[in-house]
Amino acid sequence: MDRFFSALRQGLEEHSKRLLRGDIFLPRYLKKGKFTKNAFPPVARQLAKRLRFSGKAFNREVRNPFPEDWKVGLWQQVDYVLGNPDQPKYFLELESLDRTQLYLFLPHGGRKDGSKLWYYWATVCKQIMGDKSMPRYFVWLLILPDQPVKNFPFWDATKYYRLLSPLLRPLVQDNPFRFYDWMIKTSARLFIQKVRWMKDNKGEWQQGRLQDHQEKCELVFLTCTGRQLIMSRGRDGFDPAKEKRVLLKWKR
Repeated sequence: MDRFFSALRQGLEEHSKRLLRGDIFLPRYLKKGKFTKNAFPPVARQLAKRLRFSGKAFNREVRNPFPEDWKVGLWQQVDYVLGNPDQPKYFLELESLDRTQLYLFLPHGGRKDGSKLWYYWATVCKQIMGDKSMPRYFVWLLILPDQPVKNFPFWDATKYYRLLSPLLRPLVQDNPFRFYDWMIKTSARLFIQKVRWMKDNKGEWQQGRLQDHQEKCELVFLTCTGRQLIMSRGRDGFDPAKEKRVLLKWKR
């Protein structure tokens, strides 16, 4: 995972011009997927190349199907899959500023609540059951600018989710990174530490903790603030003291 982290940093820096030296992460570039659809794919391809994954070992928008009775949706579309398709090394999910909010990372109800953490749960269950097409690392790249921003959707405060008060918008806009980063990782830590029902290698429901499966399919958060790239790992329980941080040296 350290190699992945280093290769991603290098890829971001080497595409400084394409990424507008970090400005591409800001709200004015959210429309039409200027970051996710246009600017980031070359970074992902270079990341794969640095990790020596090319050709069929680098794939975009791959379906990760789930059994209907697991109640997490029928499938997840993984943004990037790196490694042999029959036994990949990494799932990489990319979340831009408008999606790096609690409505996607807070399991506030049952498995149908829409939290993407349930995708991770289902992926671990599939791996325990012997599905070798599941990854060694399940990685989320979160975009959270460490600076004041304005005019981006505050979905957590809408009538669809009602997770936070609209009165908090000024705090979110003052610094999305400081507002959301710790909350998302706290939610993930509580999620993997909680005893819950999971499928065992016989396909039967048993109680267990996702924390105990980090050596098989580790949940990892990478946060890009525009100034730093930060790695927080499930094996460490997303402990802030064990995070790895590097400054991004944008090229002129």
